Amino acid sequence: MKNFTFLVLFMAFVTVSCQYGGTASSNKPANDTIQTASGLKYLYLKKGDGPKIVSGARVGTYLSLMVNDSVVWNTNELPDSLFTFIADSTRLIKGFTEVSMLLREGDEIIAILPDSLAYGAKGAGDIIPPNATLVYDQFKVMSVVLPDSTLVVE
Repeated sequence: MKNFTFLVLFMAFVTVSCQYGGTASSNKPANDTIQTASGLKYLYLKKGDGPKIVSGARVGTYLSLMVNDSVVWNTNELPDSLFTFIADSTRLIKGFTEVSMLLREGDEIIAILPDSLAYGAKGAGDIIPPNATLVYDQFKVMSVVLPDSTLVVE
């Protein structure tokens, strides 16, 4: 499973490296894989400079989700197909919530969610098999609308 995860991450990195020639807009270089204590892995393709996602923010994203090397969900195909959610309030899988709370408007990443942060042993219907690792090979934060009562100080 580790070899499969590495292979998917490497293939995504090579593909994206050919598509994105820009540089990161932060001190942390793009293309360094980050792993959290939970096992979530993510890789910046582009660092944004917009508002940071905070609890209660309305977030619009373009996503492409892969399972077992096949795209099972893609919101990039239609121009008005943003996936929108309320950060940290909407009932989403743990890994999606975790990674989204680390991002800001303009960020583009690849995210790898182990099954423990996704659908686990149950899977999700006929689309996500049990114990599947999810790979968001495109996760683009297009908009972040902060809640009125939130003051963000950086």
